[in-house]
Amino acid sequence: MVRSFVRPWGVAFFVLAGVVVLAACAPSPAPAPQAPAAQPAKPAAQPAPAAPPTAQPAQPAKPAAQPAQPAKPAAQPAKPAAQPAKPAAPAGPVVQLRAGCSQPKTDNLCDGLDKFIEIVTAKSNGTLQITDVYQALGIEQQLMQSTMSGSVDIGMISNGNAGRFTSAFFVYDLPFVSRNYAALYKTLDSPIGKKVIAQFEQETSLKFLFPISYGAGRDIQMRKKQLRVPEDTKGQKIRVVSTPVDLATLKAWGANPTPIDWSQTPTALQQGVIDGMTGNIQAVRAAKTHETLRHNLRIDYQFMVQPLYMNGKKFESLSAEHQKIVTEAAAEAKAWSLKTSLERLDSEIRVLDTQYDHKSYVPTAEEYAQWVAIRDKVWQEVAEQQKGKVDLSVARELVNLAK
Repeated sequence: MVRSFVRPWGVAFFVLAGVVVLAACAPSPAPAPQAPAAQPAKPAAQPAPAAPPTAQPAQPAKPAAQPAQPAKPAAQPAKPAAQPAKPAAPAGPVVQLRAGCSQPKTDNLCDGLDKFIEIVTAKSNGTLQITDVYQALGIEQQLMQSTMSGSVDIGMISNGNAGRFTSAFFVYDLPFVSRNYAALYKTLDSPIGKKVIAQFEQETSLKFLFPISYGAGRDIQMRKKQLRVPEDTKGQKIRVVSTPVDLATLKAWGANPTPIDWSQTPTALQQGVIDGMTGNIQAVRAAKTHETLRHNLRIDYQFMVQPLYMNGKKFESLSAEHQKIVTEAAAEAKAWSLKTSLERLDSEIRVLDTQYDHKSYVPTAEEYAQWVAIRDKVWQEVAEQQKGKVDLSVARELVNLAK
């Protein structure tokens, strides 16, 4: 029975087990020392778990840093505080207006308009919004026609160019009314000035807002020749505004007055069509005519402002509150314009004379007297040409006011 139970694989099993037993019992000097040496290494590695306790205490440092994060939420509320101001701006229906500046954006005339817009926006809390369009609505005369027709809401024009539409400013256009620009500017608030403004509004159907200041009157700028006395203008083609006053003044000096629209003046100078121009020194660099003009004669022979006006019907269509805002903003912008333009004047002349090939010449008292000598003749001539439109008694009163 035993013999039949034991199979060949059974024999193999017992043999293999015996081998294993013998191997386990057999002395093995080399492996014996290695086993004890390897096992101590494991206990040495196990103390490393003690490191987690030291590493985990470091984790509380993160919670300690996290309390600083609440400071961010403290900064974020500042944004919500600023955001309510924007929604709160349009407190009612928004009125959109379009204004045109006939000069480059860098010109102080456009700055005067932009200041007015800034004040209107602030006072109205954004309910009265004005967009300024630079040099894209035509020359001054076209801009004025567009505003009169209602296709543009607000525009500007020099008192000289306004002569094509109204004679209101002729008394201010007369040469040598006053050499004190600031004093003459302020006479616009006098009874004479208010009468001039009323006439302007009546003859154009525009609402006069405020006069943007040039900071100085008209000088004479030349390409190649430095003028010192009227004799120097003989034979010289000088660009003028197309008004009877300017034409009569230049002819009286002996020059060849050449009416050219301001937008075409830089090209006419570059091509030599004209030898010079009459204009404000602050407009020279803004219009880039300083690249051609090299000489400026500082005589302030004619008063210059840029009346800012609004379509009369459009102004009347505004609410009483908006009308009040526009009127108040105009008064504030007027004061700002005069102050700023006077401050810029000396700086602008200094920049032209030091950084460019340009020279400003101030005539001596004797030379200046020669320029002024034509005043009475021109006044009389203009008064005869414009009968009923130029009152010389008013002009003389203006002279006394602007001393």
